[in-house]
Amino acid sequence: MPTLMQLAEAKDAEGVLARFRDRPREEVMAVADRLREDDIYHAAIEVYQWLLDGGESPDARFGLGQCYGKLYDFDTAAAHLERAFADDPGRSAGASYYAYVLERLGRMDEADRWYRYALGGAESDDPWARSHHAWFLEKWGRVEDACRAYEDVLARQPGYTWASKRYAMLLHRLGRPERARDLLRATAERTPGNRFAALNYLEYLLLTEHDGYVAFRASLDATEGPAWYPVMLAMYDYYREHLLPGRPDRARLAAWEAAADALPDSVHRDFDDLTALLADRGGDVDAWRAQVRRLLK
Repeated sequence: MPTLMQLAEAKDAEGVLARFRDRPREEVMAVADRLREDDIYHAAIEVYQWLLDGGESPDARFGLGQCYGKLYDFDTAAAHLERAFADDPGRSAGASYYAYVLERLGRMDEADRWYRYALGGAESDDPWARSHHAWFLEKWGRVEDACRAYEDVLARQPGYTWASKRYAMLLHRLGRPERARDLLRATAERTPGNRFAALNYLEYLLLTEHDGYVAFRASLDATEGPAWYPVMLAMYDYYREHLLPGRPDRARLAAWEAAADALPDSVHRDFDDLTALLADRGGDVDAWRAQVRRLLK
């Protein structure tokens, strides 16, 4: 019989939930963390909550808060993360995620303080923390600082695709679309097996309604790569061909929903730009958000 951790590693959430309650707390905590790290949030929430019902733990409280944040429930996430850091004042690991949640709630002064705390502590070299701090600076109106922060992340780690995506979008808004497109195309060409780099370039072509979308999309082989890759490609195609022009296709959407439901773990991307474009066009934002939620497990 597989161990609890083996079930978690196999992404067998049902198996974990059926067996975890009679296992030692230390083992259960490690399994909850594994589920969270593998983006299986609903199961992780149940396990973390069980741990907290048996006694307070800043680590379990942080894990619970991050899971809620990943599911876009930022109010609940903030409450748990605040308690996690209050109960462990010396903790800096994960502080950038708390800052991100505060930022999403519009609590920008607090977010700034927590980002600086994170970058001055355990997350000083973390590309997620540094690139999200750059995005925060951008949204806070500190554009020059944001550009420098993005460039610093990419100088440290040129292959960090999320930073290149966000920097490209900033460059586009600053009136430098050729530079933005070149950045994303070069990243995709430099790492041909990197599906995130390919999606970033495709998404940029989608957002800017560039004629190159069709040709680049045709160059991508949906049969190769992880299970989520064809689901994301189909999602972008549906957005372009049906949501933007306001021509929903029930059969095509149902097929996409079935494919998304079959994924074993969550798919995370920031969809803010696509959501904003659809809203600006008067499109069906609720239908789009329902698709995004379907990617979360």
